[in-house]
Amino acid sequence: MPLLEREPWLDALRRCPAGRVVLVSGEAGIGKTALVRAFCDGLPRLVLWGSCDALRTPQPLGPLHDIARQATGELAAAMAAESPRHAMFNAFLDQLTAREAVAVVEDAHWADEATLDLLMFTARRISSTRGLLVITYRDDEVGSDHPLRAVLGALATDRSVLRIRLSPLSAASVATLVGTDGPDAAELHARAGGNPFFVTEVLADPDHRVPETVRDAVLARAAGLRPAERDALDSVAVFPGYAPAPLVQAPRKAVDGCVDAGMLIRDGTRILFRHELARLAIEEGIASARKTELHERALADLTQWGSDPARLVYHAEEAGDAAAVLVHAGAAARRASAVGAHRQAADHYAQALRFADGISARRHAELLERHGEACAHAGRSAAAVLSSRRAIECWREEGDQEREASLMAYCSYYLWNQGQNAEAHAMVRQALALAERLPEGPGLVAAYTWSAYLLMLARDIPGAVRTGSHAAVLAERFGEQTLLARALNAVGSAQWSIEPDQAVRTMLRSLQAARAAGDDSAVGSAMVNLGSAAGEVRRYDVAEHWLREAMKWCSDRDLDDVRSYATAWLARCLFERGQWSAAEAMVDQVGATECTPSRIVALTVLGRLRTRQGEPGAADILDEASSLAEGTGDLQRLWPVAAGRAELAWLSGQQPDSGLSENYEMAVRLGIGWAIGELGQWLQPEPGEVHQAAAPPYRMNPVEAARFWSEVGCPYESAMALAQSPDHLREALRGFEGLGARPAADQVARRMRDLGMRTPRRSTLAHPNGLTAREADVLALLRDGLRNSEIADRLRISEKTAGHHVSSILAKLGVRTRQEAARHGEIAERT
Repeated sequence: MPLLEREPWLDALRRCPAGRVVLVSGEAGIGKTALVRAFCDGLPRLVLWGSCDALRTPQPLGPLHDIARQATGELAAAMAAESPRHAMFNAFLDQLTAREAVAVVEDAHWADEATLDLLMFTARRISSTRGLLVITYRDDEVGSDHPLRAVLGALATDRSVLRIRLSPLSAASVATLVGTDGPDAAELHARAGGNPFFVTEVLADPDHRVPETVRDAVLARAAGLRPAERDALDSVAVFPGYAPAPLVQAPRKAVDGCVDAGMLIRDGTRILFRHELARLAIEEGIASARKTELHERALADLTQWGSDPARLVYHAEEAGDAAAVLVHAGAAARRASAVGAHRQAADHYAQALRFADGISARRHAELLERHGEACAHAGRSAAAVLSSRRAIECWREEGDQEREASLMAYCSYYLWNQGQNAEAHAMVRQALALAERLPEGPGLVAAYTWSAYLLMLARDIPGAVRTGSHAAVLAERFGEQTLLARALNAVGSAQWSIEPDQAVRTMLRSLQAARAAGDDSAVGSAMVNLGSAAGEVRRYDVAEHWLREAMKWCSDRDLDDVRSYATAWLARCLFERGQWSAAEAMVDQVGATECTPSRIVALTVLGRLRTRQGEPGAADILDEASSLAEGTGDLQRLWPVAAGRAELAWLSGQQPDSGLSENYEMAVRLGIGWAIGELGQWLQPEPGEVHQAAAPPYRMNPVEAARFWSEVGCPYESAMALAQSPDHLREALRGFEGLGARPAADQVARRMRDLGMRTPRRSTLAHPNGLTAREADVLALLRDGLRNSEIADRLRISEKTAGHHVSSILAKLGVRTRQEAARHGEIAERT
């Protein structure tokens, strides 16, 4: 079939230089693959083609395995040797650098997490290669919470990306394809909605019937095949993606008949359907008993063939073979974990657990424990706790107190990640009590380590240093490198409040131990705690370096919880340094997460940012953060949001709530100077009444404090300090106005007028309807006709945030629709 209405996009692809990313999107059957194949046919460049398969739990790095089979040199060797993930990624990049090449990753909406990380890794570095990366995906299947959205969001503002969105065919093009002897062109266009695949399926039917759905069109074509050919079609249909030609349970003549009829394609040693829609239509029509039989055959043949465990477990589950599911799901999970696809690992362990009836209690406990660990790495805290609790019960029934104590210690951390801090502390105390009754061993090391970690998180500095130091000694004695890394992490993080220089040395030892253990999660945790602890004591250069390192490390290894926490903390550092747009973008990158600490940090930053910018919704955001923080009971969560709520109250002319003084008292009791200072300033102490344990700038006079804040890079706090001195109000006002901190600027201006001082007139550039700068940006995009999702991509904010801005704009302009707001913006600009 000719490619109609696609020539402009073909020309764009042909003109696209090396070192670029091309995104080809559109609904299923719209012709994405046909367009890319037409572009690649006849290219003098090397073409490397990989596909994401529609498995329930995709094969990790499936497209890269496809590409490696077509490649040579280091990439093929790295994949064959199952090298570490970073080695595979770099080998792929080297392949694109060595010679001109086009790498295609098809159907990225089905990609596993490791493949998505590969796309992000490559997209960031493609400009330095001789390659072109082409990614196809169904945009109608990629919602705001789809994993691919993170990749698309990262590329949203990159102008070097070529975006191709294919539209349905027009009625005229459908009429051209139909010609004079086909069905009614208008009816076909209306029924098919201009979908090229639907149209070609109808035209391939000799009777030219126009069915209701694509499925009906595919089945109508299949009805015209001979019985042997129909059986061959069924045999191929149970293989998602493709069937290895030698394993197709059908005579070659029958397969050739399907190829001649246009139902199947022979691609080297692979047999596949022309489109996944067609495969699904045929598979759904296979009788249940026949389908089970075909999956049993596929499982047996693929097992002998030595196929990937992810494919084996798919066929095992479809065949209802419990023993095979248990074997292959475990292997698939371990392989997924090895390349950082922790969500796929968790899904495979869940598959195994669904077939675990009848296995021994010990094996069941091990499966539950591994599922919990994989869920924890994948950011599924609730599932991690549930499986770990069930495993603890199994170990208790088995009488294995060592494993019981050890897992209770780990589960306490999973509970903390959910914000259930009281339960977390109770569980780690139980673990310690049980382990201390046993001979010294790994259970005792785990209990002391996680006890120290939770004490550090609760800011019990002496307890964390004492318990963590003992845990480190035990860990070294028993050769527990991962637990040594965690114990040193707890000690080093606690030392920031008392010995910052020693803290860095201890944290670097933790990082070294984590690397020696080969524990990616412990490495990420050491990095993020180096960053967050440094940020808490306002050492921002150190903080930002390690937080960015943590984000990169965790993104490359699918460690979602740690990555989201590092991202949230980087947002906090950027916010405190006055880089508010960058901070908001970081908050949006945190995205949806089950990790309660990440949510608290991100919400607190967003709420305080809205407060300082005078934008709507600040109180609701801070209330949500406060509710989550109160559930933890930890000062490090409570203190920033309490300070944010107090600031909002001050800017609104109200008194702070009782939570301020309660958290201040906790800070004094724990001796955390930065918390004492920030919370204490909102209690408005009299001169000379500032607590002696408060951090240095809170004990200085206004000018000294302003200089301190300026030197560490906190312009808002510098302006706040100057605002305490009548002689420096004008300078404070300039500082607030430069940041766009309108509420604080208004407070200073009122005080200046009260003192009889002249205040500068507000800039004539202020929006006449009181829109904030960000709302003015959104209004400009509304005038361009952009949807919320497109506004979110353009401004690098979440779709939900874009929606809030649109609602606020409508309210401020007094209009009901986006179109009215856009017209209002046009009129305002003309006048």
